[in-house]
Amino acid sequence: MQERKTVVIIGGGISGLSAGIYAEQHGLHAIVLEKHNIVGGLCTGWDRKGYHIDGCIHWLTGTKDGTLLNEMWKNLGAFRNEEDLILLDNWGTFDYQGTKVTFWRDLKRAEREWCEISPVDKKAIHRFFKMVNDFTKVELPLRKPIEYLNFLDILKLGFTVGKVLPSYVIPMSKSCEKYAKKFKHPALRWAITHAQPGAGNLFSMIYSYATIVDGNGGLPIGGSDPLSERMKERFLSLGGTLKLNSDVDHIIVENGVAKGVQLKNGESIYGDYVITALDPNFVVHRLLYGMYKCKEIEKRYAKPEKNPTPSCVLLNFEVEDIPDLPVPYSFECEPFIVGGLKTNHLTVRSYAFDKETFVKGNKTMMSVLLDQYSVNYEYWRELYKDKNAYRRKKEQIAELVISRIEHKFPELKGKITCLDVATPKTLNRYTNASRGAYMGFLFTDKKGMFSNSGRLKGLKNLYMAGQWFQAPGGMPLALVEGKFAVQRICRKEKLSMLFKGQYSALKKRYNKN
Repeated sequence: MQERKTVVIIGGGISGLSAGIYAEQHGLHAIVLEKHNIVGGLCTGWDRKGYHIDGCIHWLTGTKDGTLLNEMWKNLGAFRNEEDLILLDNWGTFDYQGTKVTFWRDLKRAEREWCEISPVDKKAIHRFFKMVNDFTKVELPLRKPIEYLNFLDILKLGFTVGKVLPSYVIPMSKSCEKYAKKFKHPALRWAITHAQPGAGNLFSMIYSYATIVDGNGGLPIGGSDPLSERMKERFLSLGGTLKLNSDVDHIIVENGVAKGVQLKNGESIYGDYVITALDPNFVVHRLLYGMYKCKEIEKRYAKPEKNPTPSCVLLNFEVEDIPDLPVPYSFECEPFIVGGLKTNHLTVRSYAFDKETFVKGNKTMMSVLLDQYSVNYEYWRELYKDKNAYRRKKEQIAELVISRIEHKFPELKGKITCLDVATPKTLNRYTNASRGAYMGFLFTDKKGMFSNSGRLKGLKNLYMAGQWFQAPGGMPLALVEGKFAVQRICRKEKLSMLFKGQYSALKKRYNKN
C-alpha cells in the first residue's frame, strides 16, 4: 500500500481546519500548525469577567438544510443540525430620528412596513425587495475552484444567474450610499446606507440580507469558539495531527519546491505539500522573505485606500435589566472620532437571544462594533507603542460609547459595565492579519468580484488558502478556499475532487429541480 502524502497546513483557523479535514478524508495526511494554544483564528471567543465574548459570528451563511454550504459545514462538524442553530427574525433595525426601519426575514412584512413609512417610495421599495428575493434563488458556485469549471458548469451557472440577471448585475456597480438616493424618505436612505457594516457596495449588502431572508444566515448556539472546537474534534477524529503553540518562522524551500516549515523554536516539519491558511501578505513577506510574488494581491495591499479591508474596534459590555431590543439595533448618536474616523451612529447587539451562553440572571452581554479600515491601522500601530496611552484610549472610547447608549436609552444609565475593548492592533497581534483586517477585500462601487488561485509563480507544492482569495471574504469563503486548496492537490495527485459534503447537497438540488 502506497504511503499517504503529507500536507503541512499553517494556521488553525476555519480555512486551515477545513483544509485539514478534507485532506484527511481524501487520502492525504494533514498536519495543522497553530501559533496559539487554541484553534479558530479569527473565529474565536475569549473570557472576560465571567462572560464569554464572541469575537466573530454575527450571522453564518450556510445554515439552511439542503444547500451546498450547509452540507460542507456539517461535514466539517461545525454543527450537526438545525437544533444547534438560532434563526433571528430580522437582520437589524435602524432608528433614524424615531422612525424605525427593520430588515425583517419575512420580506412581505418588511415591504409592507417600509411602504407604511413612505408610501411615496412604494415603487423603489418594491424593486429593492425584488432584488433581495432574486438573490435567494442563486447559490454561489462553490463545488470546485473557478479554474476547474467546465463548459457545462458555466452553462448551468449562466442559466441560474440569467433568470435574475438585472437584480444580480445592477448592485455590483453601486454603493449603498448612492443607491439610497433613490428613496425620498430620509429614514429609508439612512437605513440602506448603514445596513452593511463597512464601505462595501450594494451587492454585498443585498447578498447578506438575502441569506437571512432565506433562512441561510443563522447563528450557532454558543458562538464562534465552540464551533471552532467542534471542527478541531472532527479533524482529530479523522486522524489529523494538530500542533498548538507552533509559531512558524519560515517556509522551507528547496530548488523552487516548498518542502515544509521551520518553527520559531527551531523544529523543522516536512511534508509533500504546504498550505498556508493565513494572511497572504504575511506569507509572502514574512514566511517567504519576499522571494515570491502574488502580483494581483500585492497591488491591492499596496493601495489600501482604494482596496479597503474592514477592521474594527469591538467593545463588549455587561448590561443589567436586559433591554428588549432587536438584534442588532442601530441609531444616530453625537459624533466622535475613533482611529481618525468619524462615527455618528452606533449599532448595539444584545446577546440575550442565546440564554445558555450569554445571559446571567438579569444581566446579559452587549457588543458594539465601530468600523475601521486599512487606512486606520497606522494610528493603532503607533498608539500601541505606548501601552499606557493605548490602554487609556480604549477606556476613553468605552466611556464615549456608554454615554451615547445611555443617552439613547436613559433606563440603562449606570447599568452598563465595560468588559473588553479589542482594536485593529489586537486582530493583527493574534492572527497576523495585515492592518488588523477581520475580512478580505471589500466590494466597493469600483472594485467588485475578486478571485485568486493562491499560487505563487516559481514555487511548486505551495497553495495559499483563506478568505482573502475571494472578495469579500468571511467564514464561508474561508471554508471554501481551504477545500479548494486540497482539491488542487487532489487534482495533481489524481484523487477525487468531488468531496464529501457535496454529494447529498447535489442530490437534493437535483431532486428539487
